[in-house]
Amino acid sequence: YFLLARAMLAPDHDQQLAQRVAHLTETRHDAVDTSAAELRRIERDLHDGAQARLVAMGMDLGTIEALIEKNPAKAKELIANARKSSAEALTELRDLVRGIHPPVLAERGLGDAVKALALRLPVETDVQVDLPGRADAPVESAAYFAVSEILTNAIKHSNADRVWIDMTYAESMLRITVGDNGGGGATIGGGTGLSGLERRLGTFDGILAVSSPAGGPTMVTVEIPCELS
Repeated sequence: YFLLARAMLAPDHDQQLAQRVAHLTETRHDAVDTSAAELRRIERDLHDGAQARLVAMGMDLGTIEALIEKNPAKAKELIANARKSSAEALTELRDLVRGIHPPVLAERGLGDAVKALALRLPVETDVQVDLPGRADAPVESAAYFAVSEILTNAIKHSNADRVWIDMTYAESMLRITVGDNGGGGATIGGGTGLSGLERRLGTFDGILAVSSPAGGPTMVTVEIPCELS
């Protein structure tokens, strides 16, 4: 009966191709929208942060040039302000670069990048990595920011005091599981950003699965098909 039902109800080759085209069209639109939103965020951060500080520093330097002989004490004070502004602008630029593509991800790979991310969390975090190689840069970036978003959700919404991350690779599939001992109740489409993450992972034919019963624990699993170098 199963074989008969599958033969009669399963999509044929043309229908499978049509479904595949529809899926790729949808994920392409999601990727374009995500890229456009990211570019707007970068432009806004540059305009409101580092650019504003550099403009202010340039004005201070112009004032210093005019006061250097007439009022050395005031010029010295403005030099200190300019030095502080330059340090703050450099910090903001570093944070912006880290948000676009963390240097540790490019230099050390996904495992070490996630470990570095875990070190900045305010809760106890255990990271287990078993990756025999490195995926392509776009896959590593997608996986890293997926983990980052899942961890952000866990910290903001779960009231957890412990988080664990498990990263493995088998049968051409990168699998990442992020768990926490919080109160549970997380759902895709529940306002925690997981639905957007699911759409972005669809660009790589990746999937997102959530297990989060009331009372916890929560387990979020990401799977991305890829090959490792």
